[in-house]
Amino acid sequence: MPPESSPYDERISAAEARFEVWRKRLGFWLGPPVGIAIGLAGAADPAQRLAGIMAFAAIWWIGEAVPAAVTALIAAAAVVLFDVAPAKAAFAAFGTPLLFLFVGSFFIAEAMKVHGLGARAARAMARRARGQLSMLIALSTTAFALSLWMSNAAATAVALPIALSVAQSSGDRRYAAAIVLSIAYGASMGGVGTPVGTPPNLIGIEQMRLAGLHIGFLRWMSFGVPLGLIMLAAMWGVLALRFKLRPGRPLPAELSGLTHATPWNRGEVAVSMAFALAVAGWLVPGLIEVASPGSLASRWAATHMTEEVVALAASAILFLWPVGGDRAALTWGEAARIDWGTIFLFGGGILLGDLAGKTGLTARWGEALVAATGAHSLWAITALVTAVALLLSELTSNTATATLIVPLAITLAQAAHVRIEPPALGATLGASFGFMLPISTAPNAMAYGTGQVTIRQMAGAGLLFDIIGYGVIVAGLRLLCPLLGLS
Repeated sequence: MPPESSPYDERISAAEARFEVWRKRLGFWLGPPVGIAIGLAGAADPAQRLAGIMAFAAIWWIGEAVPAAVTALIAAAAVVLFDVAPAKAAFAAFGTPLLFLFVGSFFIAEAMKVHGLGARAARAMARRARGQLSMLIALSTTAFALSLWMSNAAATAVALPIALSVAQSSGDRRYAAAIVLSIAYGASMGGVGTPVGTPPNLIGIEQMRLAGLHIGFLRWMSFGVPLGLIMLAAMWGVLALRFKLRPGRPLPAELSGLTHATPWNRGEVAVSMAFALAVAGWLVPGLIEVASPGSLASRWAATHMTEEVVALAASAILFLWPVGGDRAALTWGEAARIDWGTIFLFGGGILLGDLAGKTGLTARWGEALVAATGAHSLWAITALVTAVALLLSELTSNTATATLIVPLAITLAQAAHVRIEPPALGATLGASFGFMLPISTAPNAMAYGTGQVTIRQMAGAGLLFDIIGYGVIVAGLRLLCPLLGLS
């Protein structure tokens, strides 16, 4: 993912800068002619015209010639211009209910940043550390926990300043690199744990919904959290091995003031209450269904306490809760800073995926891909799409990767007449596993921008972590999906 705004200077090598320039240029000039050529190959067929639009969008998303959200909006307009779908149907995708789960959860995350609630959690965890390795574990666990409920970049931004202070005080360059990487990787791992942890999760959920399957909040957590925790523990092992960390080394004495406890302010209390209400609302329908399957209460909760309604209701409290003077816990000026681009990208991706199914394009692609790859079994398809998503996520944003690969995974599964959940989940999770390069994820870019870690160090640790992550996804889904009735 291209670096999101961060408080750290971005320092990239000359070779990486040249690669970025050529990637953008190539994508910019290649996208339109390829899209037009594919569309004209069967211009009378709406599915063929849609294939041209999708090829254009895919090339611009991978090349990041323009912001990904702009590409999504251009694709939506092209769908109408080239008579693939009427305007009302095309732009209805930008009102998909699940999109408002993004909005509500982004509001809560922004309020956490405004009032410093996430930083308080990081300091509280850091106070428990007694040595360098335990500090690394404490701060990466904090990044993991925060990223369950806010964006990976936001979770990294909260924990990274404390990790950077520890790194600079340690006087050990290897330890400095390890603790900075642990924040970036921990945030990426936390993102897979809940539907709101990272945009690819909601893209996967929505694409499965379009295919007729629903995965609720609690059900997602039942496999997302265990897989994320396994990866978190694996990360500690990788970093300890790669950077030769020793558990007994003490922390510098000057760090004592960094973790000093401070009184709670009214804003932190307000955000805590809104956050607790949102989490409870997201989990309650699943808990009722477990306790009383098919009951009236379960049916009511499923239809009325949807994730997006809960997110909007909980976040609305922040605009009403006074925290001193004339201000509420969240002002509209602060709320307007959320990542609207991700929301537009989500809407555009859902539109293209939905139309691909309705025009019959996915069926054609699925049959061709099954014939070309020879992947006919459920777990062969899952392994294939997970690998493709993981590799693509190293070069482009995880959201764009999921937008491209999850519909493909579902198409392959349908063409092979196997369950769609494991391939779709493999592609979704694989899209979040880019650990090798600063351009792979926003947390990676932020960690690299501190100057404490080199590309060689990131690539060495990231390659090993990618290999482990691929095995964890495929093996974890192979074990958990049958237990959860997803295969």
